[in-house]
Amino acid sequence: MTQNFLRCLMCRQFRTYFLLVIAMAFVFQSLLVFYLLAKVKDSDGPTEFGSSDSSRIQQAFVNEKEPSVSGKSSCGILSKTALSAIKRATKKKCKEELSDIACKLKNNQLVPERLPNYCPRKDSVPGSSLGCFHDNNQSRLLSSYGVKLPGLTNQKCIDLCAQSAFLYAGTHNGKECYCGNKRPSLEHLLTRTYCSVPCDGQSSQTCGGVDATEIFDSGVPTRDSSKLQPPIVNGTAKIAFILTLNGRALRQVTRLLRIIYRPHHVYLIHVDARQDFLFRSLLQLELKYRNIRISRKRQSSIWGGVSLLDVLLQSMEQLLEIDSQWQFVFNLSESDFPLRSIENLEALLAANPGRNFLKSHGRQTRQFIHKQGLDRVFHQCESRMWRVGDRNLPAGIRIDGGSDWVGLARSVVEFVTSPSHSNDPLLRGLKELYRYTLLPAESFFHVLILNSKFCDSYADNNLRMTLWRRSQGCLCQHRHVVDWCGCSPMVFRTADWTHLTTVMAKSTVFFARKFEAAIDQSVMNRLEEQLTNTSLSYPGLDCYWESAYHRADLTPKPNQALLAVTLSLAKHAVSLLLQNSAAVCPGLRPSRVVAITSYFRHDHYQGDLIHFEVDKKDVEFEALVKPLTKTTHLMESPRILSTLQIGSDYDPKEQVFRNRLGVLTSRSKPIITFKWTGHINTTAASQLAHLVWFDPDNNVRAVHNVNVTDASKMGNQNLETDHPLKPGVWLVAVIYDGKKIATTEFLIVPQAGDQGTQFDNTISESQKAWEKYLPVDAKSVIYRREKALLMKKDISKFLDKMTAEYYAIQDICYKDEPPHCATIGFHDWQSCLSTDWSSFSQDPKSDLL
Repeated sequence: MTQNFLRCLMCRQFRTYFLLVIAMAFVFQSLLVFYLLAKVKDSDGPTEFGSSDSSRIQQAFVNEKEPSVSGKSSCGILSKTALSAIKRATKKKCKEELSDIACKLKNNQLVPERLPNYCPRKDSVPGSSLGCFHDNNQSRLLSSYGVKLPGLTNQKCIDLCAQSAFLYAGTHNGKECYCGNKRPSLEHLLTRTYCSVPCDGQSSQTCGGVDATEIFDSGVPTRDSSKLQPPIVNGTAKIAFILTLNGRALRQVTRLLRIIYRPHHVYLIHVDARQDFLFRSLLQLELKYRNIRISRKRQSSIWGGVSLLDVLLQSMEQLLEIDSQWQFVFNLSESDFPLRSIENLEALLAANPGRNFLKSHGRQTRQFIHKQGLDRVFHQCESRMWRVGDRNLPAGIRIDGGSDWVGLARSVVEFVTSPSHSNDPLLRGLKELYRYTLLPAESFFHVLILNSKFCDSYADNNLRMTLWRRSQGCLCQHRHVVDWCGCSPMVFRTADWTHLTTVMAKSTVFFARKFEAAIDQSVMNRLEEQLTNTSLSYPGLDCYWESAYHRADLTPKPNQALLAVTLSLAKHAVSLLLQNSAAVCPGLRPSRVVAITSYFRHDHYQGDLIHFEVDKKDVEFEALVKPLTKTTHLMESPRILSTLQIGSDYDPKEQVFRNRLGVLTSRSKPIITFKWTGHINTTAASQLAHLVWFDPDNNVRAVHNVNVTDASKMGNQNLETDHPLKPGVWLVAVIYDGKKIATTEFLIVPQAGDQGTQFDNTISESQKAWEKYLPVDAKSVIYRREKALLMKKDISKFLDKMTAEYYAIQDICYKDEPPHCATIGFHDWQSCLSTDWSSFSQDPKSDLL
């Protein structure tokens, strides 16, 4: 009996245990299903096949780590993408905005599900069935695009094909949707019984068959736009120009204005809210030119930001208030330059009244949508475009886009900006859609015009030319402001002249971009000579000046390290000017830096101009200073390295350092650039070189392996560290095949705030392996020790000593009137006006003021 009881008890325990295991398995399975469903919901969408881009499209967005924050919000669990954005945002207001948008997206309250299309194809019935046709993989009737679409219905397929501007849509085997532009031949027509497979998304409806496709008319017009009429000789049209400007390239802006300015046109200039120098300088134009206005409604614009579209719409609204006669509006930037005269543009516009000049992407729309990120939700805050999640674009409309540089007829501008049209369903819906869209200005006007009463006015030509080299222009250089990777056109250089003129001869283009005088001004000079049909002979024609700092700037905040270095250089320049005559000219001690200007000649950086005051307030000077190279190539090693340079603010697209004077602080992000000669020792054990970074204490802070076999392009490597950089002299040694082949030094400028900073003092495990490549001679050791002691004792004296070693004083001049002591015979001082390098010398090519 006892045994039976125990056996029964064990039975009960076993049953309990067994039931517990089953319950746990059920819970685990439920969680797994929930996780998989969440992954599907947050995935890249349907699987594509059977199209000209049938290979998987690689999405170029920034991969984010899964955040460790709670996924719960006021609307429940949010997607991984939304949580990542919320976690990375730093301000409470931005976090709340992102959370609210994510909730609306989750509840389908953010994007209109369907919008009206007021531009159907003539003689078509949108959505009408053409019949059931024999169709299979071997001979696809609609071969332009195909997708396996979960939840397929006939309408869903029609909407998808219409969205991509395909004339016909076809459903196949219940789950597949095909698009194309060729009407199927009646020889393939079958009876409807062959198209009897239920739709995956609606079982009461059929979506083709196993070897049969039901084909529908999407109703969208063909992609063709009517040709432009040839220019009318002496034809005129009044143009409004919107200049959206950023940066500090004042002289390039005024040069552009000088060339395109005509008294009968209208010019509205929007300067980024963070660029006080450009705004303040251009305000003077309003005093002289009644048809030039500087917008007071300024916004901060970032690459890809929603604010770019806001600026355009706001500027167009202002132009309607400013002038009632203009007929077309064109937007330009500081990097645009005309290829033909404004009179030629007027002649073309006069022959094509009411046309809208936009450039389409020129590729399959589905690919454009994915690459452009139109199927994602973005939100702009904290000067960043945050990716929040995925979305479905509104059904019923054709999607298009391309360039955000457009020419629009006044009628479209009035429609878009007038309050009387604010309730138009299409316009209102598109404004809601593009409020949360990356690069909205590259698509908004295209979609509006192609789906509205203005569709017949669409000209697939924005009259612009750009230079694309995607291997350089698509390097994700905008990651610091957007959760996506984008492409930017290259700057035109003199080497591109043949390409420029060839396109001009074959195409109707009036403007090109990008141009940057700080990189190549010669190509702009040649274009202006071609425009004016004259040989230019301006003073300063081969020179260019660009502001880097001015004391009157309200934004951005001044770089205190830059001011400290330039003031030290100003003292050095004055001491060289006076030499042994300081007693004759007492009181010429630099007291304040007024401005810093980068100076270029013959397309090469010559140095920076430091405009400064001395203690005698009525005297000002300007000195030309240039950074010295601190790179040494070891003579006993083979010269396989042609370039080695360290700086910050590197532009990988144009392969230049934007921080031209090279002032680095403990918070800087140094980057080293290098280029190999191609004379590589093929017998070496490895084709790798090592970049070894030593801090001022001779400790190894990083070691990078770089390939030496690619001599075709410039390489670069960041010093990636989570710690501030210790002030003092740093050294990078280049090691190849066990030998030190080159070294370069750079200075981290000490600042008062560095005293309480914790610097990285850990000793690397590889310290002993690499420290043998440090200079070991007694002179070098003593030099580094003395500099370290001086920096601790007196930062100002340390800076004075180091700037003399790292920079060269090229020249100096006085502004306005010289000091009294300059009249003494042995002083050969020069006026800035009489030089050809000073920022105060003549520059008629940029003179509009």
